[in-house]
Amino acid sequence: MAASRIVIKDRVFFKEKVFTNGSRVVNSTLENSIIGPNSLIKDSTLVNCVVEPNCSISGEVLKGQIIEENYPKIDAIKYPAPLDIRVLRSRLEKEVIDLSKFFGNYSEIISERREVYLRVLDRFEEVFGSRKVFLVRVPGRVNLMGRHVDHRGGYVNPIVFNKEVVLVASPRNDDKFVVENFHSEEFSGGSFRLSEEIPKRKISSIEDWRKWTQEKYEERTRRGEEKSWINYVKTVVYLQEYYRLDDSSFVNKLRGLDMLFYGDIPMSAGLSSSSALVVATYLATVAANRLIISKRRLVELCGYGEWYVGTRGGCGDHAAMIWSKAGYVSHIGFFPLRVSYAKFPSNYRILVCNSFVEAKKMTGAKDIFNQRVACYEIGFMILKKKCPDILSKVRYLRDINTLNFDLNTIYSMVKELPLRASREELLKQLPEMREKLMRIFREHKEPPEGYYIRDVCLFGIAECERSRIVYDVLSRGDVKEFGELMKISHDGDRVVKYRDSREEEWEWSASDEYLEHLISLPDDHPNKQLFRQPGAYRCSIRETDYLVDLLLKQEGVVGAQLAGAGLGGCVIALVHEKYVKKVVEALYREYYDKCSKPRTGVLVCVPVEGASFLA
Repeated sequence: MAASRIVIKDRVFFKEKVFTNGSRVVNSTLENSIIGPNSLIKDSTLVNCVVEPNCSISGEVLKGQIIEENYPKIDAIKYPAPLDIRVLRSRLEKEVIDLSKFFGNYSEIISERREVYLRVLDRFEEVFGSRKVFLVRVPGRVNLMGRHVDHRGGYVNPIVFNKEVVLVASPRNDDKFVVENFHSEEFSGGSFRLSEEIPKRKISSIEDWRKWTQEKYEERTRRGEEKSWINYVKTVVYLQEYYRLDDSSFVNKLRGLDMLFYGDIPMSAGLSSSSALVVATYLATVAANRLIISKRRLVELCGYGEWYVGTRGGCGDHAAMIWSKAGYVSHIGFFPLRVSYAKFPSNYRILVCNSFVEAKKMTGAKDIFNQRVACYEIGFMILKKKCPDILSKVRYLRDINTLNFDLNTIYSMVKELPLRASREELLKQLPEMREKLMRIFREHKEPPEGYYIRDVCLFGIAECERSRIVYDVLSRGDVKEFGELMKISHDGDRVVKYRDSREEEWEWSASDEYLEHLISLPDDHPNKQLFRQPGAYRCSIRETDYLVDLLLKQEGVVGAQLAGAGLGGCVIALVHEKYVKKVVEALYREYYDKCSKPRTGVLVCVPVEGASFLA
C-alpha cells in the first residue's frame, strides 16, 4: 500500500507501514539527490519501502517534519534564511536583488515596487525594531477563464499582476502572532496565540473542518468580530492542524511571527486581495518554521484554510498566486492539482476596471456566494440519484463533459434538475441526504425565490468546458476565439444588458424547451456546443454589466468579462496594446468621470511572477 506521507517525530515511519521488512528509521537524513523509487537511507543503509510508481522521496528529513511522498525537488517551497533588515534594505537599494525576474523588463513597475518594499521595511523597523526578517510578495490574481468552478474540479486560467500584498515578518520563540498593518489608520492591528485558536481535538476530515469553521464564524458573529481582516491571518490554524496526529498531539508546534502587512490590490474587487493575505501568511510561517512542504500541498492548505473566515471557495486563487509565471497564463486543474502554461498573447494587455461597488464577502454577499455553491452541491446530489449510471465516470461536476458524454446525454442530465426548488421541496426529494442538506443550509440564508439549481449547474458544467479548452485556444494563439469565450462566460453572470445606452433585464433560462431544442440540433451545430452555453450563475451587477458592454463597443477590445466572485468588484478586458490609451479614455469619459468615480479604477496589467521571497 502506498503511503501519503512520512511523519518524523521520535522515529520515522510511513503512515500506512510501508516498510516491507517492518523496519523503522531513527533520526535519518535522506540524501539531497533522489536515491531511487523504492529506498530510504537508515544509518547509511538502504531500507526498501513501497511508493507509488514514478515517485521518489528527496530532501533533508528533520525531526518533527512531514514530508510529501510525491516530492520532486521542483515542487518544493523554496525560502531563504531570515535576513537582517538592514542588509535586506541595502540589497534592495543597491539593486543587488534583481526584480526583473518578477516583473520582466518593465522598468516603471520595477522602480515602483522597489519603493514599496523599502517603505514597508522602514515601517516594520519603526514598529518592531531591527530584526532578522522575511519579505514576501504575493500578487493579485486575474482569472481569464474558469469562474466559480475551481471547487467543482474545473480549471482556472489566471495571471497575476503587479499589485501585491507585501509581508515583512520576523520569527518569534512562542506561538504568538503579532499582526500590524502599514495602513494602521484603516486596519487596526492585533495578536493571537495559535494554541488558543486551534480546535480542541484533531480535525479528522474536511467535513469536520467545515463544521468547526462554521461554528467559529457564528461565534465571531455573536461577538461582533466577523469583519476583522486579521481573521485571514488566523487561517494559519489549518496549517497547524495539518501537523497534528490522531491522538491530538503535534508533530510540529509552529512558531509565531511579528508581522507587518502592506497591500495595494484593490479590495472587494474580485482580485483576491484576501487570498493574497492567506498565501503570504502561510509562506512566512513555512519559512519561519523551516517546513518541508510541496507547492501542491500548500495550495490545498491555503484553500481549505480560508474556510476559517466563513466562505467556501476552492484553491484556484492560491494556486494562481503560487504557480504563476511572468509572461504566461497558468492552466491549473484540481483533483488532482496540476499546472501547465500557455504564452500570454503578445501585443495584448489586460485592463482591470474597478466598478467601485464593493463585493462584501464578510456581510450579505457571503450568503449569495454560498447559495450558489449550494446549488452546485444539491444539483450534484440530485444527478447522482436520478442518473446512477454516471457514477463510474463522474466524481466532480467537471466530469460531466464532452470527453465522457455526448452532448445529448449531457443536456438530458441537466433536464433532470429542477429549475427552482425550496428547502422544503429539496428535503422531500432527498430525504436520505437530510443531514448533509441541513449542514449546507446552515451556511447561508434561504433564498426567498428558491435555489436556481438547473441554471447554476449548467453554468458550472459549461464553464468547466470553457476553462478546459481555453488552454488549446491560447496555445494556438487564437485571440479572437478566446475573446468569444470571455463574452459567453460573462453572459452566464449577467443580470442586465445595455443596448444603445438602454438597460434591459437579462433573461436566460435552461428551460425544458431550450434544452429540448439543443437536443434536436445536429451534434456539429455551433449553437449546440457545450462551451457556448452561458448558463445563469447571476453574480454580476448592473455596474459591472455596464462596464463589460462599454468595453465591448471599443475598437481593439476582443473580450471582456466579470473578474472574480462578482457582486461588484472589477471586470477585465483583453485589449490590443495599440488601442489601450483610447479604451482607457473611453472608460474615464463614459463611466469614471460620469459617475464621479476615481480614475485610479483602471489598471493596465501584464502577467508577472507568482509569490516570492526577496533575499
